[in-house]
Amino acid sequence: MTTKTFARIQDGMVAELFVTDADITQLFAPALVWVDVTEVSGVAQGWLYDGSAFTAPPPVPTPPAPSLADLQAQLQALAAQIAALTKG
Repeated sequence: MTTKTFARIQDGMVAELFVTDADITQLFAPALVWVDVTEVSGVAQGWLYDGSAFTAPPPVPTPPAPSLADLQAQLQALAAQIAALTKG
């Protein structure tokens, strides 16, 4: 038997990948949804599945870098906390 890669689909998303040369229907409960992705390039955990095709998830937006004023305010707050701790 040939080794195959299967994606477990949960809520329209790849929850995990499993590589086996066994009959997947004999390994897991029938309620679990497994899709053969052996021939699908790049599929990974977190990819979306619409019932017929896989797509990469949208990129996660990165938060903006703090401004100089924000960093200075954080530094002042930390300095005040340090002063309060060492004042004792």
